Amino acid sequence: MKAFLFSFCYNILYTVGWLVTLPSYLLKQKRRGGFGTGLLERFGLYRVSYNREPKGVLYVHAVSVGEVVLALKFLRAWLRERGGSAVLATSTATGHATAVSAQIPGVRVIYAPFDLLGLPGRCFDRFEPEAIVLVEAELWPNFARAAKVRGIPMAMINARMSARSESRYRAFKWISKYYFSFLDAMGVQDKGDVRRFESVGVRSSIIHVTGSIKFDQQMAERREANAEFASILDKLKRGKPVVLAASTHDGEEVLIAEAARKAGGFPLIVPRHAERRHAVVRELEAQGWQCVLRTDGEIPETLKDHVCYIADTTGELRDWTALADVAVIGKSFLADGGQNPAEAVACGVPVLTGPHMENFDALVQLLEGVDGIARCDENRLADVLKEMLDNPLLAHAQSSRAQVALKAHFGATARTIRMICIMLKIPV
Repeated sequence: MKAFLFSFCYNILYTVGWLVTLPSYLLKQKRRGGFGTGLLERFGLYRVSYNREPKGVLYVHAVSVGEVVLALKFLRAWLRERGGSAVLATSTATGHATAVSAQIPGVRVIYAPFDLLGLPGRCFDRFEPEAIVLVEAELWPNFARAAKVRGIPMAMINARMSARSESRYRAFKWISKYYFSFLDAMGVQDKGDVRRFESVGVRSSIIHVTGSIKFDQQMAERREANAEFASILDKLKRGKPVVLAASTHDGEEVLIAEAARKAGGFPLIVPRHAERRHAVVRELEAQGWQCVLRTDGEIPETLKDHVCYIADTTGELRDWTALADVAVIGKSFLADGGQNPAEAVACGVPVLTGPHMENFDALVQLLEGVDGIARCDENRLADVLKEMLDNPLLAHAQSSRAQVALKAHFGATARTIRMICIMLKIPV
């Protein structure tokens, strides 16, 4: 009875919320270049050519760019080891573009259906997946129920749960228990996640500690510095060390740029959302900065005393990170949650974060335990940054300790594949 009431109320609230937010969603998709044929796919309507798709595919659901990058890593390994084909479904224009640009043979990229009653089932009936893989914690009730009715096993990979999320789920434990009951397997990042998921009703029998595919990916696939990007910075930085402001949010660009100036560094800014470029430029120019944008394509002949570079593109963060002397992590000073510092660690770049890294508690605790990360509030940012730039040997010793700590996650992708094979009862 409780499950029925939850489903009934959910469908009413979701439909109303969907209708209210649809106009803003369409505007956002148009601004990000995703308005058009992808909208039909969100209603479970696909091209006629999709009728020729092989049945029994692996269906992987990833929301946006970060999850898509993980999904691509997983799919490359899965198809290399198991063969076959796959469908990769994503919910955002940037995530879709990232998936399409990867051009993995045997992978069909689609937009995920809205969770309106009937739409997920239409999608599953078209592709008839052998199994469904959810990246991290994206699970929708109608989606899950449609899979269960059709007997499609479902796994969640790279799952994590913060203390804040645990408290919210525990407040409505009967709902969370029902919510997670649709899963047949769950791969979590560490033992702390096991305890938190069990506390909100996930069956201990389906939980596997696999480690983080994200850490496995970034340590295993480290790339050399991009020569084109290095040339750009050489023309701008005037011999100064590069301070990367990684995945910044509103207000952090000015904060980190000013701190870099006081510390004697050159600010390289990569906003979390590239469409904020004009607002970022306005804020920096108001403080006397000359802004050079990646999308401009050219470097001005005349440069002022205070110059910063803004990489206002998507999918290039790893290449810029490899060129930094220190990486300052965005969303950790003026917003809650933080961004993932693993990319910088993988590149051997010393990491500095603000006090708000709630979304990456496990990773931050891991790195702090080996003195592999620096943290401070906005008031001490310039001083701590200067100390790191003035003592590069100490800073790089910090990054080396961080790299060693992350090596524990080597093999996370292989362990995840093994978990799914066990779920499907196929030879490992």
